[in-house]
Amino acid sequence: MRTPSVFVSSAVGLAATSSLATAGFTGFTRDRVVLSNGNIQYKVYANFDNLGLPAGQSWVFLNAYSHTTVSGAMNAVHRDFFTADGEVGTWQAGSSVSAADRDFDSWVTASGLATSSGWGTALDHGFTNGGTVGDINNGAGWYDATPGTANTVTGGRMLLMQIVRTAANDTPWTANMSITYKISNTSTPIQPGAFQYTIPAPGAVALAGLAGLAGRRRR
Repeated sequence: MRTPSVFVSSAVGLAATSSLATAGFTGFTRDRVVLSNGNIQYKVYANFDNLGLPAGQSWVFLNAYSHTTVSGAMNAVHRDFFTADGEVGTWQAGSSVSAADRDFDSWVTASGLATSSGWGTALDHGFTNGGTVGDINNGAGWYDATPGTANTVTGGRMLLMQIVRTAANDTPWTANMSITYKISNTSTPIQPGAFQYTIPAPGAVALAGLAGLAGRRRR
């Protein structure tokens, strides 16, 4: 079952709001999919419109940074079994994970891709142990180490991460994240500020609560 990207983030602070009015970035959304093993997959996207974009140009994503949990726990599941310093799993999408397992793994991307080739996502120093932690550390970020056409925004949005959770741990969780992007063929970065996203979406949480209440009434 696929749930469309219906939750749009809210700007945090006046600076983010004013940048939003002039630069194209409109916030984060997420897609939700129930996987064949019962786990829940979330894809988080940065969304853009054409505001401020010159004709014939495109938005180019550069990096995400200062990812910080606001409330709840990410509860990310890793499928790649990459191990270092006692930690299992890595946020690098192409490391030690087969194509068949990639939908069941948690990872970040700076090019909208999650294949082991054709993408150059690098983790910044905010990730400890080379990124081998269950959840993203507060303050961590990632960037495109090989800038090019792969990180050009297509279809109005750029995939930034995939988070997989077990159904039992699919509880409300909110995080802040900042991004940097630019107009193609330019060198001036645009930083709209920190924005929030929540998974599951608030509406989904409310509906789940109502479903539970209805179930108790039937019993």
